[in-house]
Amino acid sequence: MKVSTNSKVGTKKKGISFMDLMSVSVGQIIGSGIMILTGIAIGLTGQGVAWSFIAASILIIIPITALAALGSAIPSNGGMYTYVRDLIGRKTAFFYVALLVAGQLVLANYAIGFAEYAKEFIPGLNSVLVASVIMTLIFFANLRGLKTAVFIQNIMVVMLLAALGLFIAFGLPQVKDFGSFFEVANIMPSGFMGFVSATFLVRFALIGAEYLSELGGECENPGKEIPRAMILSTLIVAVVYFLMGVVASGVLPVSDVAFQTLGSVAKQIFPPAVYVFFIVGGAMFALVSSLNAVFAWCTKGIKMAITDGWLPEALAVENKKYGTPHLLLGVFYIVGMLPIITGGTIEYIAIIGNNIGLIFAIFPVLALMFLPKRNPEAYKNAYFKLPMWAMYALPLVSAAIYAFGFYSSVDFIGPFGLKVMAGYCALVVLYAFIREPKVKQIEAAKAKKAA
Repeated sequence: MKVSTNSKVGTKKKGISFMDLMSVSVGQIIGSGIMILTGIAIGLTGQGVAWSFIAASILIIIPITALAALGSAIPSNGGMYTYVRDLIGRKTAFFYVALLVAGQLVLANYAIGFAEYAKEFIPGLNSVLVASVIMTLIFFANLRGLKTAVFIQNIMVVMLLAALGLFIAFGLPQVKDFGSFFEVANIMPSGFMGFVSATFLVRFALIGAEYLSELGGECENPGKEIPRAMILSTLIVAVVYFLMGVVASGVLPVSDVAFQTLGSVAKQIFPPAVYVFFIVGGAMFALVSSLNAVFAWCTKGIKMAITDGWLPEALAVENKKYGTPHLLLGVFYIVGMLPIITGGTIEYIAIIGNNIGLIFAIFPVLALMFLPKRNPEAYKNAYFKLPMWAMYALPLVSAAIYAFGFYSSVDFIGPFGLKVMAGYCALVVLYAFIREPKVKQIEAAKAKKAA
């Protein structure tokens, strides 16, 4: 099966602009990671935390570049699902999208994190209730359509960047010794492996831009704008995180901030009113913007899978007023709510969700290797085209990165978690084999009707 290609300049149409893509991407990247993981990373590698963000950005840019090349060659509404389907195969594509749904357990992470920061002002708040309310509000906002979600995102990202900018501006002048950030003993106090562990940890804080490919069918010039937004947003956030890492580990003694949130440093560098703005406009908006961004793209791939016949068409029915797939959004809402109402912790939800992500995320990256042979015209006409050697090298290096990242978290997941993940994967594979004949029938009927 081949898909339509874009020209080098792309097809201009009314839709989401480049700045909207940047807003969604930055909002997706900046989330619970920077607010929660920075202190843990300081505990692992001291002042090396700043450099670990730069190293992590390299680990992210490698697969991002592969996905940007795919987004340029084959912009589509369904993004990474369609890449896997058309370039690798049907069953692999369904496996990908089924794990993508499960991986959105991290929605709970954003909502619970929001509730924990809210308790900074009202200690007696019920975290489960607050997390449930914010999840429900963002769910209903996205029921009103992508434009509404993007509008909300634009407002939150402006506030968020202002808060992070204040953290850097107020904090850098209070850093005790900039020279210490260039001393190996301070960068790697626990040795090289401590730095590596911190790098893979904070890598989670830089994930997000790759999901812009899910919006290919709704932006103005996807072949040009999606690759630019993916790479540029990741690099911008990496620089911001580097500077925040300098402040977080350079103002107070490392022992005082290790394994703590950014709140302790914020109290030190800010006047009371600015501290409140940072907690609300920075920490809380970071979590809500990530929550909102996931709802904005999460239904695209599974909607395409339903169109292909993998699941009942009724699941993809759209709201007549806003044109949104309310049942599919409801599925992701339930996935996100389950860990909240069952008492899941931020740490465990993040590790499980991100490691499921490491499994499914590799398939769209590997799809790049099949592009030149399966769709040579798309490869030839892509606005952002990689040399042939990179078409193979980047996916293989990415696979090694993902495999190491998963391996590094095996002990934390534990035997029970691994069994649950393996069981879910086995059920998905079994269903794919059982359902594929029906999918082939639907595909043949569509081809006959088109002819």
